[in-house]
Amino acid sequence: MWTNLKSVILVFVSLHVTFGASNPDYSIQMSKIKVLTLNHGKMTNSRRVPSVPQLKCVGGTAGCRAFIPQVVQCENQGSDGIAIQWECKTDMDNAYRFGKIMVICEGYDYPGDHYVLVGSCGLEYNIDLTKEGIDNHPFIP
Repeated sequence: MWTNLKSVILVFVSLHVTFGASNPDYSIQMSKIKVLTLNHGKMTNSRRVPSVPQLKCVGGTAGCRAFIPQVVQCENQGSDGIAIQWECKTDMDNAYRFGKIMVICEGYDYPGDHYVLVGSCGLEYNIDLTKEGIDNHPFIP
């Protein structure tokens, strides 16, 4: 009987660990995130607020239609004492570059929480023209 009970408990614990590990409803300290890989067309995880696109262009000198990144990788460069400084990269033509970037994550318990919901981070960015872009695309505002 104890053998059967132990087997049932082991199966229950295994199922809990297996399915619990894939559950995105857990937190991580924002400063512990080293790299984010964000994809065009994918949405963030959400817990307290609606999901948003992982990648969202919000302007720039090239405009949002000039170049649409498919995958962006952002690396945590450390903190300035107030906020984490991110460096974001993608494959793009030399005519374009990221301008202003802002990594935004959902605070786990409240806005501004230093612990964030895993998978909730997104990037808002500007696409700017480089000098080469200005020379080659003079009609883009």
